[in-house]
Amino acid sequence: MEDNNLLNNLLVSLNNKKVLVGVSGGPDSMFLLFLLRNYKNIVVAHVNYNKREDSTNDENIVREFCKKHEIQLEVLSLKNTYIKGNFQEIARNERYEFYKEIYDKYSCEILLLAHHKDDFLETAIMQFESKRYSFHYGIKETNRLLNMNIYRPLIHIYWKDEILELCKQNKINYAVDYTNAMDIYTRNKIRNSLKKISLVEKENLYKNYISKNNELSETENMVDKKFNEWKDKNFEVNFLKDEKFYKELIYKLINTNYEKVLLSSKKIENIYQFLISQNRTSKYKLDNQHFLVKRKNLIIFN
Repeated sequence: MEDNNLLNNLLVSLNNKKVLVGVSGGPDSMFLLFLLRNYKNIVVAHVNYNKREDSTNDENIVREFCKKHEIQLEVLSLKNTYIKGNFQEIARNERYEFYKEIYDKYSCEILLLAHHKDDFLETAIMQFESKRYSFHYGIKETNRLLNMNIYRPLIHIYWKDEILELCKQNKINYAVDYTNAMDIYTRNKIRNSLKKISLVEKENLYKNYISKNNELSETENMVDKKFNEWKDKNFEVNFLKDEKFYKELIYKLINTNYEKVLLSSKKIENIYQFLISQNRTSKYKLDNQHFLVKRKNLIIFN
């Protein structure tokens, strides 16, 4: 039995727009695709990383479903020679670049992804434990990336176990990625630790991060106003002196101009000290590719 309330709400929100759905072949994305199987204005994108010996099975499951329901499918097959270095980061970049290509090819208006409450909680815990500065814990329900409108309709509705049960009830075929259970990535370790606590404890953790996000959202609104004032002053360094939200402003400044630069609270404090120092002209290394330049009381972006 499918969730008719979710389906109806989803169809209303889509409003017959051209939709791209990212489908891995796992239970989450196959359940989302199942819900949308009769939606006519849809394209599916699948990436086969060829990392596991059984990865072809994932692709075949997606192909068979799309063929059965006459859904347009686009597949990217990667050579496993690229799996040197940070696989998760490389895979994510390849995946979203492919999504962007297909999104533009079919003039899509929305990219749908099947993240759920476990994904939200795992990401929130990773952010919290890394002490990385952010205005939002977990994965956002909607955001923009590479000029794509991204929507995650399951993110605040289902836990993983609930999706698995719905797949079982609806006889949805899906692939199992055995590497998700291996403690080879930080996310996997957090995922396995969450399996050891009760659903009530998980719900409480989830609600705690939702509460944090509500508080951060209020702060972000105030920071947005301050940031626009700062922008109007061409990002004068002196604007930050005696400013209550200096950390938040620096975070927004860097995050807006350098998407891939990671920021901890300590790094933000170091940037602040660099900016308010007596040196009128100097350079701060953000990472191996990016520098922040201070020139005559103004911030210059490279």
